[in-house]
Amino acid sequence: MTDWQRLEQVIKWTGLSTNAFAVGIGLKRSENLYQIKRGNNGISKDLAELITLKYPAVNRSWLLTGDGEMFAGNAAGEPASPAGMAGRGIPYYNTDAIRLVCQMQGKVPAQYIHVPGFGDCDLAAAVTGDAMAPEVPAGAIVALKEVNPAEAVLPGEIYLAVTPEFALMRYVKLDRKISDGLWLLPPADSDEEPVGIRRGRLQRLYLVKGIIIHKVL
Repeated sequence: MTDWQRLEQVIKWTGLSTNAFAVGIGLKRSENLYQIKRGNNGISKDLAELITLKYPAVNRSWLLTGDGEMFAGNAAGEPASPAGMAGRGIPYYNTDAIRLVCQMQGKVPAQYIHVPGFGDCDLAAAVTGDAMAPEVPAGAIVALKEVNPAEAVLPGEIYLAVTPEFALMRYVKLDRKISDGLWLLPPADSDEEPVGIRRGRLQRLYLVKGIIIHKVL
């Protein structure tokens, strides 16, 4: 088993995307993991340390050498099979969605939830503000899928954009005057102003794929 195959097995076991896994263990750039996937790098001792600090059940020796079993000692881990991952659901964090994506390091899911049709989402969390009401009212849970900021965005869809200066949940629209520009737009009846940014300022970008609204009867 190659370094990437072992690493991929751990990532699948966590239920996260490669990008979300990288953020979760404290890496600033997921490119470090993709270099391993390409065969350019191996799993370093520092990377193994980050992974096993976040996930103590993982056997550090196995991660580095392939010797032994994936889980340390008698630690019980879920099977890293497609069927096992399909049943695990979306990692749900008991915190505000915007606060979560700004401070992912060290966060552990409170539970795993199932949202039909959105099984490929990377995380879910609640929205405490009403900046995107009525479509995303305060108290709603959003299921987020991390996407590559350099790739095409879907006009009219809601995204959660993270930059070094701020994180905002807004509609995203292409800036026709600037080749790499985007507009972050509030709802039509909002008093908030549109925010213009360049793609290069985006640290992460999440598509809001699912919205779960609690109705009070």
